[in-house]
Amino acid sequence: MTRFTLLIILSLFFTLNIFAQQPGIEILGSPRQESILLRWAPNTPATWKLANQYGYVVERFTILRDGEIPDQQAAERLTPTPIRPMPLEEWEPHSDNRFVAIAASCIFDSTETEPPSGLVNPHEVYRQYKEKQHRYSFAMYAADQSILAAELSGLYLEDKSAQANEKYLYRVFVDCPDSLAVDTGSVFTGISEYQPLPPPQTPTAKWGNKKVDLSWNILYLGHIYNSYIVEKSMDNGQTFQPISNNALVQLTDENVSPEYMYRTDSLKDNQITVHYRIRGISAFGETGPPSESVSGKGLLPIESAPVMTDKKVIDNQQVLLQWDYPQKMNPYISGFRVYQSSTPEGKKRVIYEGTDPEIRSYTDTVPDMTNYYLVSVYNQNTEKVSPLTTYAARVDSFPPAKPKQLKGEIDTTGFVTLTWKPNSDRDLEGYRVYSSNHPDYEFMLVTPAVITDTVFNDSININTLTKNVYYKVRAIDVRQNQSDFSEMLTLQRPDIIPPVAPQIENVIEQRSSIKISWINSMSADVTKHHIYRRTFPDSAFVEIGLIPQTGEESSSFEDSEINNRSKYAYYIRAEDEAGLLSPPSNHGYVNPSAAFREVIKLKKKEFIDNVQLSWEVDALKKVSRVVVYRSVEDGPMRLYGNSESDEFTDPILSPGKTYQYMIKAVYEDGSSSPMSDRVTVKM
Repeated sequence: MTRFTLLIILSLFFTLNIFAQQPGIEILGSPRQESILLRWAPNTPATWKLANQYGYVVERFTILRDGEIPDQQAAERLTPTPIRPMPLEEWEPHSDNRFVAIAASCIFDSTETEPPSGLVNPHEVYRQYKEKQHRYSFAMYAADQSILAAELSGLYLEDKSAQANEKYLYRVFVDCPDSLAVDTGSVFTGISEYQPLPPPQTPTAKWGNKKVDLSWNILYLGHIYNSYIVEKSMDNGQTFQPISNNALVQLTDENVSPEYMYRTDSLKDNQITVHYRIRGISAFGETGPPSESVSGKGLLPIESAPVMTDKKVIDNQQVLLQWDYPQKMNPYISGFRVYQSSTPEGKKRVIYEGTDPEIRSYTDTVPDMTNYYLVSVYNQNTEKVSPLTTYAARVDSFPPAKPKQLKGEIDTTGFVTLTWKPNSDRDLEGYRVYSSNHPDYEFMLVTPAVITDTVFNDSININTLTKNVYYKVRAIDVRQNQSDFSEMLTLQRPDIIPPVAPQIENVIEQRSSIKISWINSMSADVTKHHIYRRTFPDSAFVEIGLIPQTGEESSSFEDSEINNRSKYAYYIRAEDEAGLLSPPSNHGYVNPSAAFREVIKLKKKEFIDNVQLSWEVDALKKVSRVVVYRSVEDGPMRLYGNSESDEFTDPILSPGKTYQYMIKAVYEDGSSSPMSDRVTVKM
């Protein structure tokens, strides 16, 4: 033998055995009312050949008796002698059974030949391998289709000694030498598990031109049935006959479990109603009950689409559509569908699905203002849509409904989010959003382009004293008819501007307290004033009081938690509705323990066209300047001027008005005196 020939043989051997599975026996058990049927099969051609030579042994173990584990569990041998294929003469009386004939041919008709000495032909090796595979496959197929073929092949046993109150573990193995041993097959069952064979699921039929494609689920009952019979009835389901002599077996790759089996059958014509049903065949050669039947007729294929022949707009409210399609196709179609869209490229929706093949018209009772129609013909297999679009329009002079449920919010950065309920108008194009800083002013368009969403985002200026911003929304249809404005939405701008600082007027020592008086902050949204105090020599101010805003021009607070040995400083801060605090007011100082008291005397001289103020400041500190405050009529006291001398002249006066003046001394160290008393001048 040459090295080249040896390499070919080794390569072929590797190819043929690389996917070989572990040799063994597969076994099934099927309980009956008075016995248990056992069917087994070798899982490889080599195992089958070995078993045919040495025979099969069947053992039984009683695992349960009356629901309890028995004391003795010794194996009972059900085959005193190993089971082998019956001698050929036992087969001959059954030669008219084609599955028996197939099995006998596979077992007894062997054409294996020995190659001439010293010669190895790889093609002959492969041919013999394929022959063994085919013999094995057909022998297993025949045993699956006929329990008689299985019994003659030594692959079947009926245990008639089984008891209804017991459950057994059955084992089947090949009675061969240990050196040739293969895996044992086993199954656990009992008569109490008996169930009648179930019917397969109802098949699905897809009808074509003089043919039908049948499909049915085989995965659901795959553990019971290994092949199927398709039966056919042409007398309205009175009698059924198999459509072929052979049962159908689903051929698949190893480890693949298909879900459905398929079969195509030809029909004599498309006029007769035909019924089909399915029966399953178990591994024990038993034929199960039939499935529910499915019926139908052959269908001529739909090859053309209907043609729209007319359209009419009726009273500007409805659209009548008519189309043409060959009447001879009526028996083969289910009906017609009509599709509609309000734009040429818009998504078409089904507005009519007819089930009467005779009907060739449809009235759209709720059309849009603009309509694009398509018509199609369909049956259970096919749908053909007309290639041309039919256009129909109503005269539109009606605006859409005004948007409702307008809502919104503004975050701290000025980002606005608006939402509203979508309009139900079918011809709606979109919406426009308008805004204003005052409810009585004109609302300006903020969306030049029509928006199709019901969510809109805007950005506004929040560094402004304008408290609110106002929004409205309009709907617009495809004919540019505009709805009325929605209800106005009022949104409050977030407050980021702190209030104006208050101004301390006086800090006056009383018998057991210190009274602080101040001019309130002039900001409109102030809600309260905070009073802070520093006790020398401490360096920190602490809050000692809180006064709600009263709407008055001035406020005061009495600090009673004092002693006569400390010096105090005060300031005021205003707080608005948003919780923002104003800058601190000017500081006010007082020293209850000091013997000296500051004295500020303000005097006036009235002339025809001016007022001259003069003063005396008696203080320990050196005065840097004097600050003058003035109010007009009932207005607030405001800073009006200052002077570095001892007098101040006010020439800006109006006849008939009343003026009030106060002064405060500012010292060189930056501190200031309390406010003086008021003087009044009426011109």
